[in-house]
Amino acid sequence: MGDRLKVYCETSFWSYLTGRPSTDRKAAYWQSLTRLWWEDAAPRCAVFISQHVLNEAADGNPELARRRIEACRDMEMVDGTTPKVDALARHLLAAHAVPESEVTDAYHIATASVHNMDVLLTWNCRHMANRFALPKTISVVNAAGYTCPAIVTPEDFLKEELE
Repeated sequence: MGDRLKVYCETSFWSYLTGRPSTDRKAAYWQSLTRLWWEDAAPRCAVFISQHVLNEAADGNPELARRRIEACRDMEMVDGTTPKVDALARHLLAAHAVPESEVTDAYHIATASVHNMDVLLTWNCRHMANRFALPKTISVVNAAGYTCPAIVTPEDFLKEELE
């Protein structure tokens, strides 16, 4: 693996990568950035998922679920069900770093943190890649003895690469 960035791709990434072309301008833009990241950046990264990603990817429209699962098929898996991941996810929820209604989001962050990912890639700007929520998330992860990965969108990742 060497010096390749370890990137945990959360479910929203796979949804934008494999979704039907959107007529909504913002969604279409996010889809194009996701494809650009996948084509240009992913080959230089070590890309990981967990069973949490597969579980969420399997939900919803059967055809779109099949596409998401197929796209994830060859990704390296990390264990999102360890006692350490569970404890960190519970801390994130108890500290209100992640809303109690978004348990799986807490598990994505915990899984990426416990497995020493460099980046958690997501389009979830409400609970994850949110500059107002991130300080609390980082604080909880660090207090638990882990290093919080950079939680960014594909757009933010690509901008950082250009700078």
